[in-house]
Amino acid sequence: MKNRVAAVVVTYNRKDLILECIEAVLEQSYSVAKIILIDNCSTDGTEDVLRAKGYLEHPRISYSRMDSNLGGAGGFYEGMVRAAQDQYDWIWMMDDDTIPVPNCLEELIKADEIVESSTPVQGLECAVRPSFFASAVYGADGEFMNLPVVNRRKAPNGYAYWYNFLDRGMINIEMATFVSVLIKREAVEKCGLPYKDFFLWGDDSEYTTRLTKYYGDAYLVGKSVAVHKRAAASPIAIKTEMNPRRIEMMYYKYRNAVIKHRHYASGFYVLFYILQSLLECIQCIGKKFGLKKIKAILKGDWQGITQYRRFKRYIDGQLKKDS
Repeated sequence: MKNRVAAVVVTYNRKDLILECIEAVLEQSYSVAKIILIDNCSTDGTEDVLRAKGYLEHPRISYSRMDSNLGGAGGFYEGMVRAAQDQYDWIWMMDDDTIPVPNCLEELIKADEIVESSTPVQGLECAVRPSFFASAVYGADGEFMNLPVVNRRKAPNGYAYWYNFLDRGMINIEMATFVSVLIKREAVEKCGLPYKDFFLWGDDSEYTTRLTKYYGDAYLVGKSVAVHKRAAASPIAIKTEMNPRRIEMMYYKYRNAVIKHRHYASGFYVLFYILQSLLECIQCIGKKFGLKKIKAILKGDWQGITQYRRFKRYIDGQLKKDS
């Protein structure tokens, strides 16, 4: 039976891009059963343009406008709640500036068929219990973007096994971003929902890390391509950021990273990360918006240390024991 896929799309004040994203999802060669569209209380007339295009009444689109901006983390949380309630086989996650090429989803589904039908290598059983598949992401001008983290866990002979399906155009990964990521329903049932209190930055890397740690392996699929039309194709960095509002919000990035590293890495790695962020503070001295940047970094580091226990309680409550 054909897999039922729900695409979860979160939008905020990108009325032109969200139209392009929806059109690209609706035109996929492998049809989605539903687009679950979460509008984070946009103020740019997003709802009006969706209504004008007939998308608010579209049979394959479920539109929900939030009462306030919940951030990307809160938006994806709300979308996954709705997808889980309707028992879709797969949940396809993406931001509103993600434009999947026409066969993007089809290649992700094919990748699952390849992995599921393969014969497990002794000691690598987790490699054929996929939790999610990620598309190869490029910028509007073909730049490499949103590169996932390669899984460097060892095979029984001591070598990393990330090349397990390399001949089929796939690489084993341990983390990805919500820019065309196809997540298996059973993995969601096991690992729970994203941590909405992250609000912005890092919620996707934490969640996908949770999936590979507690459910099964994940793969980057080379033939599945999505274009990420983010304003800047370079990595997000506070040192080069010149928007005062975004600088203030970047404490989320540091806070969430400290929390994630403490949970999935080690205390030593957290210390290394904090020392690295303190070096960034020094580099900001005397620069434009330098004091504002330093305050954001220090606030993020401190909140990451003090808010970890709340995060851990949430994760412990989300994980389901294997029956």
